[in-house]
Amino acid sequence: MIQILTVTTQQEEGGALFLKIILFIYFIPSMIALLRLPVLKFKFLIVLLVNVFFGWTVYGWWLSFIKAVSSSKG
Repeated sequence: MIQILTVTTQQEEGGALFLKIILFIYFIPSMIALLRLPVLKFKFLIVLLVNVFFGWTVYGWWLSFIKAVSSSKG
């Protein structure tokens, strides 16, 4: 019985780690925009919204990534 519980707990921890890794990768553009906040000013909000609502598509993720690393203002 104890062995079954430990196997289940290990699987849940592995799933939680996988979810954390996926969320980290998903929000990389937003984190870059947040780190560049003095340069970007209000661009962080745009990057965050595009990332949250369209980041699940490859096009939306790349769009938010490019917007986060671009150096132009606005």
